[in-house]
Amino acid sequence: MAGWLNVDVSGSDYDVDLASGRLPWRTNSVACVVSQHVIEHLELRTELLPLLSELGRVIRPGGEIWLSCPDIEKVCRSYLDHRMVDLLEDRQTRFPGYSLGEVPTSHMINDLFHQFGQHENLFDFELLEWALTSSGFDDVRRISEADLLARFPEFPERGDDLQSLYVRASLRS
Repeated sequence: MAGWLNVDVSGSDYDVDLASGRLPWRTNSVACVVSQHVIEHLELRTELLPLLSELGRVIRPGGEIWLSCPDIEKVCRSYLDHRMVDLLEDRQTRFPGYSLGEVPTSHMINDLFHQFGQHENLFDFELLEWALTSSGFDDVRRISEADLLARFPEFPERGDDLQSLYVRASLRS
C-alpha cells in the first residue's frame, strides 16, 4: 500500500514476526494500524494477545486499529441456513477459479476454519472485542468493509463482507 508502512513476515517494507510479541517501533509512534485477515493466523493467548498489547504500546493514545478476519458467526449461520452455498457462490464471484470439485458445499466450512492448517483462531465479535479490550483498546465497534474503505479509500476492495468480521477500536487515552 503506497503511503503506508507495509509489514509482513517477509517480502514487505518492514519484515516482522508478528507472533514474536515484540515490535521494533517506539512507544506512541504510530497513529493507525490496519490489518486484514492476519489475526486468525496467530494463536490467541501466546501470539495474538501479546501482539495486541504491543500494538497498544506503539499506537499513540487516541490512535486507531482496524481489523478484519473470518467471522465464525457468519460462517456458522451460512452452514445452518444455506449449507455454505451462499459463501461458495460469493467466493466464486471474487475468485472465478475457486471450486470444491465434487466435494459437498458443506466442506467449505473446513476451508474457512482451517485454510490448510494456517488458521489458528476464528473470531466472532464478542471474542475479538474481548481480545482488544483486554489489550488496552476501547470503543470497539463492528463495522463493514465500506466503513474501512470510506476512511481509507486507497485500500483495495476485498468484497468479503459475507464471511468477514470488520472492527475498529481506539487506544484508551
